[in-house]
Amino acid sequence: MSIIGKLKKLDLEGIRKIWPHEENDLSPWIAENIDSLNEALNLQIEIESNEEYIYNFRLDLAGTENYSQMPVIIENQFGTSNHDHLGKLITYSAVKEAGIIIWIANEIQIAHRNAIEWLNRSTPQEMIFYGVELEVFQIDNSLPAPNFRVVAGPPPSKRRALSPGEISPRNKMYIDFFEKLRKKLLLVEPSFTRAKALPQSWWSLGIGRSGFSLSTCFTIENNFRVEIYIDTGKKEYNKFAFEELKENKNFIEEKIGKELVWDSLSNRRASRIYTYTGGSIDDNDQKLNGIIEWAIPYIIRFKDVFSGLIKNIQFES
Repeated sequence: MSIIGKLKKLDLEGIRKIWPHEENDLSPWIAENIDSLNEALNLQIEIESNEEYIYNFRLDLAGTENYSQMPVIIENQFGTSNHDHLGKLITYSAVKEAGIIIWIANEIQIAHRNAIEWLNRSTPQEMIFYGVELEVFQIDNSLPAPNFRVVAGPPPSKRRALSPGEISPRNKMYIDFFEKLRKKLLLVEPSFTRAKALPQSWWSLGIGRSGFSLSTCFTIENNFRVEIYIDTGKKEYNKFAFEELKENKNFIEEKIGKELVWDSLSNRRASRIYTYTGGSIDDNDQKLNGIIEWAIPYIIRFKDVFSGLIKNIQFES
């Protein structure tokens, strides 16, 4: 008879030896191994941010499900699920207007499984909640083997919301707005970007260098921004680039024609420089058309003024 090793499931103490810190160890590991979570959920999630600040809290992971283009948030925790993380999950869902909401813990309590199932029954068709347990197994003294186990999720009728082409009414409003903005922008400046609008609250355009983008977006403060967004993937590069641009603040603002908001986002990896006006996707057509007319000149000026300065930034190797 073949010798078979003893299979054991690691307890919280053993798990904490693998990932000592949630923020510095567990969240990055989940982001790096998102394919394993995708396999468990039958999704195609791409992670776009890690430990993003949401007011006074920090959202563990956020991204997009590539098949449906639905925004995704992931809240993970050590140990047994608790009310604190359930509250955070709902808060982040509202702020990010998430379509796919995933809660990962080493154990999802029965009460919280029931809560997830209730949320799936009670929320709009385009909102889907999952409860996932992160288990870690070991055979004798082998390397630990993590496993994602789905313990709560949407009924089959709701998973149809993940089908491509089935876009939520709100995201359809975003597409219609940004497509109108794009078409009017091309009438004024035919050589400008032809990047298509996506079902999301922002429209991002290139500006000639990787890690920098010219973007327009609706915000949770009911504002509409035109901005330069800096995220090269390295915080030190982003802050360096921000300061390099800020040295030309007077020149830039003179050319743009107004003072800008210079937001280093000191507690985050990225930085941004922007101007804004009041506005929400829920505004009437007259107000939305006014936002488009306001935005077009600033988009063109931002591109003309910032593109050369951004290309000339030299990072130390």
